[in-house]
Amino acid sequence: MVAIDEHIDERSLRERKKSQTRDDLATAALELFVAHGFDAVTVDQIAAAAGVSPRTFFRYFGSKEAVLFADQDEIIDVLVTALASRPAHESPLQALRGGLRDLSDHFVAHREQHLWRAQLVEDGASIGAYQWTVLRPRWEDTLTLEVARRSGLDPVTDLLPRTLAGVAMGALTAASAAWLSSGGSTDVSDLIDRAFDQLEHAVTEARTTT
Repeated sequence: MVAIDEHIDERSLRERKKSQTRDDLATAALELFVAHGFDAVTVDQIAAAAGVSPRTFFRYFGSKEAVLFADQDEIIDVLVTALASRPAHESPLQALRGGLRDLSDHFVAHREQHLWRAQLVEDGASIGAYQWTVLRPRWEDTLTLEVARRSGLDPVTDLLPRTLAGVAMGALTAASAAWLSSGGSTDVSDLIDRAFDQLEHAVTEARTTT
């Protein structure tokens, strides 16, 4: 029993050290990016600031863009939990709206980080490309699977799950842009509601004019 407990403790310690190293790299990277600009900072500099080697950096992150968005796994997990907790009677689009609205708490809790990162995105073309080619597909896939689960549709062969996911991402993008442009002073959950309200209004108008 003692040997088993020691093994568990050692494994737990290794996991904590790995988590700490990842956090140290993300913190060091963000501080360097904010101080010097994204393009001016190298992986070697990030690794040195975190007290590790460049080789260790690449064990955790595949690029500078990836370390800038080191919290994406955490955010996706929060989103998945928020979506799963939505009432079963809600339509897929209502569930996406509610799940994204619940996620707005993360924007508020990490306001400065989101604002800093938004400024960096404006200054670096490669960051924007990373968002569109790597991050946005992950978000859309997460929303697509939720629509498919609620509707009982195949996300591969049916168009609705990915269509609604794309529409919801458009609403989130619009709300996020408005929140960032206000310097994070507006209520992001209210902005998400307004974006979805306008979306539903546009759909209703389109139906009545056809």
